[in-house]
Amino acid sequence: MTIFRSVIGVQLLLTKGDRVLLARRRNTEFGDGEWNAPGGRLDAGEDVLTAVIREAEEEIGVRVEREHVRMVASMHIQSPPGQALLVFIFQADTWSGEPWNREPERCSELRWFDVDDIPDDTILSTRAGLDMFRKNEHFGLYGWPEHAALR
Repeated sequence: MTIFRSVIGVQLLLTKGDRVLLARRRNTEFGDGEWNAPGGRLDAGEDVLTAVIREAEEEIGVRVEREHVRMVASMHIQSPPGQALLVFIFQADTWSGEPWNREPERCSELRWFDVDDIPDDTILSTRAGLDMFRKNEHFGLYGWPEHAALR
């Protein structure tokens, strides 16, 4: 029996009222030119909450305290077939500092969008995370042959 392993990632839905902050990717070799929520993969020995707080500071220069972060959803994505990613989606509407692009070599811009009107060129994991957040759904599957694809 082969053990199937999944990479673990985190996303932060930084919200201000009905708006969410997204970043346009560049020079990352994945999804360049597309919008995504700040986030990334866990560092060795790191828990998901610590990871999302670290990613917020590294990518958009804001400090989010543990008590102001809540997990709103998770998803298990298979893309491409044979490779899987578990994503934990967190939301925060309280933080310190003003969001700014701390990784200009990997991000061309930051912009606030209405959560009900995100751009068509948004990465699927971010689109799915926002969709679950808006619908108050807490778990989703994407890319598995036995489940319907995200629309």
